[in-house]
Amino acid sequence: MANAFRASHPEYVVDSGDYAFERRSGEMAIDLHVSPNEEASGAVAAFSIRQDRDSGGFSYTVGGDRKPVPLGEAVRRLDTPESHALSAALRRVGQGSGPAKEDVDAVLRRVSRAKEVTAVVELTRPLTMDEIRSRKHLPVNNGVFSPPLGGTLAYWDSQVGTFCQVCGGDGDAVTQDFRHWVDSLLPSDEPALQHFGLGLARLKDAARAGRIHAYLQQAENPALLRKLLKQDYVKTMYIVRVADHCANGESDECSWPDDEQLYD
Repeated sequence: MANAFRASHPEYVVDSGDYAFERRSGEMAIDLHVSPNEEASGAVAAFSIRQDRDSGGFSYTVGGDRKPVPLGEAVRRLDTPESHALSAALRRVGQGSGPAKEDVDAVLRRVSRAKEVTAVVELTRPLTMDEIRSRKHLPVNNGVFSPPLGGTLAYWDSQVGTFCQVCGGDGDAVTQDFRHWVDSLLPSDEPALQHFGLGLARLKDAARAGRIHAYLQQAENPALLRKLLKQDYVKTMYIVRVADHCANGESDECSWPDDEQLYD
């Protein structure tokens, strides 16, 4: 359940989780601590995901209150414009529409060197991590391995998860970690996967292909994003967040260097 939530809700990061101490007989329950998938947010939401053995139904609860609540209520304190923007951008991947490159470039051109930009980078065609790294690129430690289907995508990153003991959290091994998790799934996991809009066959296909359709570039130099945008393998970008490059606001110290280049 924890990893299915993680894969289907990339706007959040599962910071920690454990089997719920308070659970009834015939009930499977886990407690999760979740934060926004953005730099230095500090906000955390704690809630439980429960599955009833007899009905197979899932519910969310908060604190000691066993009254089921919608997921939106469970993560309400993480509800920010940035999380909405990230969710909307990721769910546009593979839908055949997106901002024109020249429009994105015009926005990035207006961003000062004292700012950092978070963007979803959509690829012209799905590529493996090795194929991306064989081109001019920026570091990639996450990916959309299956584009939105019915609004739900399959995403994975290098975050070490409590419920993925075989995942190493190595940014260079995101595909391997995704495959490790999918390989650990059993047919009995299908109800949990379906609850989160996923399916075992779909995940198996995505893991076997090992190709990403898009990825999240966090807190990056806008000048480097402009250079990345010019690459043929990049279809477009969705700008999610523009923020100060560093907290003290001293522009002389916080501006990006002029000579940064993409990796070859």
